[in-house]
Amino acid sequence: MKRNILFLVIFALTSLYACNSASSDKSKNDTKAEQTQTNHNRFFLTKKQLKDSGMELAKIKTDTFSYKVSAQGYLDVPPSNKAIISSFMPGKAENVHLLVGNHVKKGELLLNISNPQFLLIQQNYLKAKEDLSYLQKEYTRQKSLAADSITSQKKLQKSRNAYLNTLANYNTLKQQLILLHFNLKEIEKGHFSASSPVYAPINGYITQLNITRGSHINPADMLMEIIDDSHMHLELKVFEKDVLKLKKNQPIEFMIPDMGPEVFHGYVHLIGKKIDPESRTILVHGHLKNSHPPFVTGMYVEAKILTGSFEGLAVPTTAIIKQEENYFILRLVKQDDKSYEFEKIQVIPGIVKGKNTQIKGNPTLKAGQTILGKGAFFLI
Repeated sequence: MKRNILFLVIFALTSLYACNSASSDKSKNDTKAEQTQTNHNRFFLTKKQLKDSGMELAKIKTDTFSYKVSAQGYLDVPPSNKAIISSFMPGKAENVHLLVGNHVKKGELLLNISNPQFLLIQQNYLKAKEDLSYLQKEYTRQKSLAADSITSQKKLQKSRNAYLNTLANYNTLKQQLILLHFNLKEIEKGHFSASSPVYAPINGYITQLNITRGSHINPADMLMEIIDDSHMHLELKVFEKDVLKLKKNQPIEFMIPDMGPEVFHGYVHLIGKKIDPESRTILVHGHLKNSHPPFVTGMYVEAKILTGSFEGLAVPTTAIIKQEENYFILRLVKQDDKSYEFEKIQVIPGIVKGKNTQIKGNPTLKAGQTILGKGAFFLI
């Protein structure tokens, strides 16, 4: 009987302990869940962890940002820095010794064009010059005789017509020879040539070469192209929606994708006055500033035209973390000798300037507040 009573007492005590233990565990779990729910936007980090992991603190600061208009285009030179070499008369190319990339100076011999017809032009020029001298004297004599009523007006008119026709013919032949770069003094000495020299009209580089020795040349054929790249500029296209934001002398930041992330600078020099009906863009002519690498004409560029500025809050771009479609930073809310406590704050990123990014969308953020500037992604 005593044994049964003892067994009942032990069973009751055991059951009571089990109930108390279960109740205690439930209470602890509820407390833990409540703490987790309360602190899901708080993150703790010891100073040693921050140092060992390479994380860095930073300050929210005020910076100046620019409104920018996007543009695309290419590098070019003014029309005065380009020259298309062609011939006024047909012929055969001779003395072609240049290659694409060769630099030439203004007045340098590029090639010769041979044509037997050139000999006839020189012969006719010399004859016209000699005839002109005689007809001019005859016309002067007939005017003098007509003034004294010694000769008829008919003879005077005939002499005048002969003189003027020969003068016109002489001037035409002379201009042809000048365009063909013949030396008139040598021709007047009787030194004729069937080969016309072609000289470089500007300093520059050969960028196109469409002939070889012996090539047949027709008038207006492009024989070669010369470009002087000493004054290179930007030819940009800006969409219609941004046209009214543009003004002369606005700064331009541009980069050449094939040359990496380096940014070069220029300014707006001219703004077009007509929208392209197909692309709905307008042309903007920009000049380059400062020194730059040896650009090549025709290089594709991506540009930003700075149309205005404003002040805003900025943080290091590395401080901003993206989670799904939202962006956050970690702001320091408490620290002691051993640890830091951070609060996750939602922000809206704005304009990127160098290594910093504008932040907006949260009125509690102020300049001077401390944030986790690097490593926040790994902490979260």
